[in-house]
Amino acid sequence: MMETLLQFPIGFTIALSGALIPGPLLAYVVAKAGEGGRLSGTFAAAGHVLVELVFLALIVMGLGVILSSIAFQVALGILGGIMLLALGALGIRSSWRGGGRGRVAGGYHPLVGGVLFSTILNPSVPVWWVTVGLATLMEAYVLASTAGVVMWLLGHFTADFAWFSGVSLAVAGGRRFMGTRGYRALLLVCASVMVVIGVYLLLKYVPILARVSTS
Repeated sequence: MMETLLQFPIGFTIALSGALIPGPLLAYVVAKAGEGGRLSGTFAAAGHVLVELVFLALIVMGLGVILSSIAFQVALGILGGIMLLALGALGIRSSWRGGGRGRVAGGYHPLVGGVLFSTILNPSVPVWWVTVGLATLMEAYVLASTAGVVMWLLGHFTADFAWFSGVSLAVAGGRRFMGTRGYRALLLVCASVMVVIGVYLLLKYVPILARVSTS
C-alpha cells in the first residue's frame, strides 16, 4: 500500500522538474496570462495533459518506436523550430511597435495552445515520454502494479495543473502593476524565449538531417 501511495509524489516531482524548465509552453502561458487570462494556465495544462494521454496510448499500442525514431524527432524538431522562430519574430515586432497585443499567445483558446505547444511547437514532449516518462512509469508498475501507474499519472498531471495554473494566476494578478511598458517587456521576453528555443532546435536537428541525407 505504501509503495502505491509513494508513486503520487514521485510522479509529481518528476513532472514538476520538467515543467520548471523554461520552454515553449511556459512562455505561451506567461504571454497568454499577460492578456488577462487568469485561467489560461489551467486550460493550457488541460491541452498538455490530453497530448500526454495520446502519447501514452500510442506507447501502450506499441507505436513508441515511431515517437522515438530519429526521423520523427528530426521532422518535428525542424518544423517546430521554424514555427517558433516565426511566432517569436512576430512577438518581438509587436513588443517594439507597442501594438498587436497577444501576438505571441495567438488568438486561439489556451486549450488549443496547450495542444500546439505540447506537440509541433515542442518536440521535447514526445521524446520525454519515450525516455524519462516511460522508464519511471514502468518502475511504478514493477513496484506497485496498475495502482502504482494510476497514482504516478495522478501525481504527474497534478503537477502540470498546479504549476501552469499558478503561473497564469500570478501573471494575471500582477498585470495591473505592469502597465503598458511592463506588458511590452513581458511580451519581448516571451518572444525572445521562443526565438532562442527555435534556433536551438534548428541547430540541433538540421545537421542531423544533413548527415542522414548524405549517408
